Amino acid sequence: MYSNLSEEDLKVIKEVTLSLLEDEEGIDPEVARRTVDIILRREAIDEEIAGELGVDPREVRKVLYKLHERGVVSFRKERRKEYRYPVYAWSLNLREVLRRGLEIKERELEDVERALTNDMSHPMFHCGNEECPVLSFEEAMECEFRCPNCGEMLQEVDMTEERRRMEELAEELKEEIRRLRELRERLGGSGPD
Repeated sequence: MYSNLSEEDLKVIKEVTLSLLEDEEGIDPEVARRTVDIILRREAIDEEIAGELGVDPREVRKVLYKLHERGVVSFRKERRKEYRYPVYAWSLNLREVLRRGLEIKERELEDVERALTNDMSHPMFHCGNEECPVLSFEEAMECEFRCPNCGEMLQEVDMTEERRRMEELAEELKEEIRRLRELRERLGGSGPD
């Protein structure tokens, strides 16, 4: 269906599409993965997808409906001789998938950069107990440098490793954003399919 896309491009689009379903209750991740794989490669009706996957069509429809709610799949109503009722042929809207993916990744990058400039540029304090919170200098001062949960003395936390990890995450996000933008450009910008 998208012959101008490489396997790597298809993998990126699939990952972004599946990421839109990560927090959904009641969706089988394997059915979601295989359904997206099919509609990424061709237009298909839910009954055909379910037959191919060997699952109940309702499981496939859950995935398709959630993706439709997010605006990344569309359907076309049609009549087919083999069915007594109208069926819906589903397809993936690649540009919308990429737009949504970019939106999410850019928001994540903003959060990471905000944490690097705000949270990580100030000292943080912790008592050493895993179940207790890490506190800012202001919060630690309000508690007289005693943990509000367990009462232990608070110690300044070495944020070097965490800062390095956050900087790496920011670089990874920048690379993902660059890749999504490049892919969107190859598909012809942000107009409709």
